[in-house]
Amino acid sequence: MRRALPACLLLLALLSVSAHGQDVFQEGTTITVELMNGDKLTGILLEADEPKIVIQHDIFGRMEIPRASIKPAAAKPVEPVAPWSGKADLSLTGSGGNSSTQNFRAGVDAKHETDEGIDTVNAWYLRNEDDHEASAEKSFAQYRHEWKLTDSKYRPFVQASYERDLFVDYASREAAAVGVSYPCIEGDVHKVTSRLGAGISYKSGNDDPDVDSTNYEALVGLDWLWTISTTKSFSFSTDVYPSINNVGDARAVSKAAYEIKVDPDSAWFIKLGIDHFYDTAPGSGTDRSDYNYYVGLGRAF
Repeated sequence: MRRALPACLLLLALLSVSAHGQDVFQEGTTITVELMNGDKLTGILLEADEPKIVIQHDIFGRMEIPRASIKPAAAKPVEPVAPWSGKADLSLTGSGGNSSTQNFRAGVDAKHETDEGIDTVNAWYLRNEDDHEASAEKSFAQYRHEWKLTDSKYRPFVQASYERDLFVDYASREAAAVGVSYPCIEGDVHKVTSRLGAGISYKSGNDDPDVDSTNYEALVGLDWLWTISTTKSFSFSTDVYPSINNVGDARAVSKAAYEIKVDPDSAWFIKLGIDHFYDTAPGSGTDRSDYNYYVGLGRAF
């Protein structure tokens, strides 16, 4: 009980200091207060308590001003939060009867840009079935954050990615990288951004003793957007990762898409795309080059 009493007194003292620090009026400073009738008074603050404040006015001397007569300070305007924008697409094909096939792919590209930075997300999932047996199942997701610098076009970035393929010798690959990007072209028709950095990737569940699970790697990347017309656009993006600890090895993640809007003012569009993965050390029984192409319907948001 004796130990608890000093602790309670200390807590009360801290709360008292905190409450006093939250007062907008600080004793000993020169302040200007606006009264409810619109008059303004400037002077040195002598006292400030709950019912009133006391100032030393250059002309009127000591003045006691009830807080109830002081006009409350205007609240700072709340800046609206910039929304995410992007596109989502879906493709589905199938057949039945003598053969049964289903091909499904869903993807999303999202972007959030503020005065401080840019966040981008790219993710997709694909599954193909032949006679109710999976013939392909892949997924990929990547997040990147870029910081905007005040007096420079260079943008430092960090990124992380995850990829999974049901028909390779490892369960998944996780990767992370840091670097700097630079907007080379920022026109209405063409937008080109380059990237340079370094990172690490790890193959979870790797069963091939001849393939290193952990790779330290450089990063060279490029994004290109070509606005062909009000209804047509082409985009291409690639990230190449030359291995640092296994010189001569490299991997690449690329994608390309051609989009046709249903109408210039419509959010709906038809998308023809391809996702491509390349790895010089994919593991035994696995091709170096792996890709999937698709045609689907998408919507901007």
